Amino acid sequence: MTFRGEQIYWMDTAGGVPPGADTLPATIDVAIVGAGYTGLTAALHLARAGRSVAVFDAKVPGFGASTRNGGMVGPGLHKLGITGLTRTYGEDRAIAILGEGLKALSHLEAFVADEGIDCDLQMTGRFRGARTAAQYEASGRECDWLQAKIGLPSHHVSRADQRSEIGSDFYRGGVVYARDGGVNPRKLLLGIAARAVEAGVQIFAPCAVMGLRRDGAGCTVQTARGTVKAREVVLATNGYSDRRSAALNRRVVPLETGACAVGPLSPELMAELTPKGRMHGEAARVFMWYRPTPDGRSFIFGGRFGAGGMGVEARAKAFRKAFCRVFPQLEAAPISHTWSGQIAYTTDHSPHLGHYDGVWMAGGYCGSGVTRSIYFATKLARRMLGQPGSETAFDDLPFKPVPFRHFAPFGASILMRKYQMQDDRELRMRE
Repeated sequence: MTFRGEQIYWMDTAGGVPPGADTLPATIDVAIVGAGYTGLTAALHLARAGRSVAVFDAKVPGFGASTRNGGMVGPGLHKLGITGLTRTYGEDRAIAILGEGLKALSHLEAFVADEGIDCDLQMTGRFRGARTAAQYEASGRECDWLQAKIGLPSHHVSRADQRSEIGSDFYRGGVVYARDGGVNPRKLLLGIAARAVEAGVQIFAPCAVMGLRRDGAGCTVQTARGTVKAREVVLATNGYSDRRSAALNRRVVPLETGACAVGPLSPELMAELTPKGRMHGEAARVFMWYRPTPDGRSFIFGGRFGAGGMGVEARAKAFRKAFCRVFPQLEAAPISHTWSGQIAYTTDHSPHLGHYDGVWMAGGYCGSGVTRSIYFATKLARRMLGQPGSETAFDDLPFKPVPFRHFAPFGASILMRKYQMQDDRELRMRE
């Protein structure tokens, strides 16, 4: 995957890097591979419980999805949808899994407040547009079910009324989910890292972990700077897992996604595009998400448009085509930043945490990692410490290796093209 020529919007809004450590310890209680939200949050909780913790990253803290995401937070729901979840697990289990998303969101809000992290957390709600009349009807049924079963506050918005939510006539109505919002993901990452360092966590980055070798009751961690003996190891590499973090890598499928920032735009145009400053998304198989930046001066659009190793110019062109379909008024608007990143999917579309193949791990957030990663990292740390409150609704879901893992990204790209064709066909056939 190439990053040449990319510019990440969030890197221009929050500078600085977490202080790194210089000298490798000979031994450590816990070695954590990956200095993103998952790794740093787990490190923070473990260090505060008295464990000596070292975090290693091949690049810099937050290099991956933790600062390449769109900074949108919410319950996350589930990629299988209500029907798929109920068919697979039964209604009671489906309710528990979906309810876990609300718990994760409440945890994030409390965590940010308790830690005093200034990350522009704004719970503005999210408007999810329906691209066809059938999707509007389905979204309405889902909205009613979620409100009745898990207490998710939401309401329908008809096509006639949608201009109160979005400056576009593209959709056929939609739903507003009140318990969604946004953060500046770079500020969130830096805030967690600062608290971790204050708690005594040592961060080594760049310092790639080259391999892990079980050694009696512990593990020898081979790094680019030397070896460290650790009693326990946590893999927190998620979409950036590879053969060096094989236990997690064989259980997730990395998918490339992209984003661009459009602006700066005039206050009048911003008010037209999103009258209430909401987060935005759409009902589709291959969907676009978008949001105003925390300062209200630009818009960020993201999704799998322009994925597949495209260069910056081609990716920007693909995004312009996608967002101009919704907002024709942005046809001549400047694209200030274009970037890409990797997220991790699982075969059951669920996140997981636990102890597998001799190491601890958490990941597979399926595109909802800002909220889920901090929640799952906290749960993982509690489990490692034997503390109460470590359970989740996902605990007994098997985290099996992906069949034919080497070919999985190729298969996912083919499936994505199929979904895109189905979406395009539906648009052509609508009224």
